Amino acid sequence: MQIAKIGWARLHDATLVSVTMEWASGEAHIRVRLSEEAARCAEIRVTGSTLLRCPREQPWGPSVSLNEVRLVSLHDARQRLEIEIQSGDVIELEGDAVELNIDV
Repeated sequence: MQIAKIGWARLHDATLVSVTMEWASGEAHIRVRLSEEAARCAEIRVTGSTLLRCPREQPWGPSVSLNEVRLVSLHDARQRLEIEIQSGDVIELEGDAVELNIDV
């Protein structure tokens, strides 16, 4: 399922579980627990990754909850994913494609 089809607002207040990068394939994975159903998880997958910036400075104080998620179109049909955590940190990824998979 493409993430744009369900809307970024659904990820507000989700809990960030993990951020991983498979270096050889350039595939990044972000695991979250959805706020409306604590037992339900989702994974954002970024393929063809060329950037992963993952600060954990917590300028607004400690938090594991997502505040806002934005998808920005770049040149050459590439995309930048920006995940703002309620700590004030912004995780940034750039890649060829971004998709969201929700556990059933």
